[in-house]
Amino acid sequence: MLRKAPRFLAAIRYAQCYDDNRQSEIIENKQRQMCLAVYISTDKELELGTFVAGQTVIYFEKPTDEEVNALRPKFSKKNIYYVGSSSGCSCDFGFDSEDFYDAELVSEEDKKSPQKLIDFLTEMTVQENIEFYCCWEGDWNLPIENRIEIDIREISLDKNYFGPQEKEFINFKKQSTE
Repeated sequence: MLRKAPRFLAAIRYAQCYDDNRQSEIIENKQRQMCLAVYISTDKELELGTFVAGQTVIYFEKPTDEEVNALRPKFSKKNIYYVGSSSGCSCDFGFDSEDFYDAELVSEEDKKSPQKLIDFLTEMTVQENIEFYCCWEGDWNLPIENRIEIDIREISLDKNYFGPQEKEFINFKKQSTE
């Protein structure tokens, strides 16, 4: 089943996306197939960015009104952001730590967006908790199925990366000085 990705109907993007959990080719299209959508909520306002093929590793956008209306009940913080990766969607945040050292499965390029997400969360949790939610594009209204809390300082891309999971809400705890 294909879902429309409203965020990208206006512009052509390159995206590595998934259709029924099978990887598809890199596509150039105004509508994407099933793409993961990662959202974070913060107290701090973030600098917004845009996707540039071959250059962007991570970027933040304000969600559409439709997305905000559906996502607002899931978050307690005032600012909600869509988090995009090197694929133009959130799909490149998907990564399996078990494959970290397998050069046939994972390139250094594949590691950039997930590592940048870890770095960002590490920096942000010095000041505040960060709320994180993942769903398929268009599934913003569906209920949260799994809630977890993570201390980002305990996460490593090569050992135990959390990887976005559909309908999962993660509270990244503010770092304590204890």
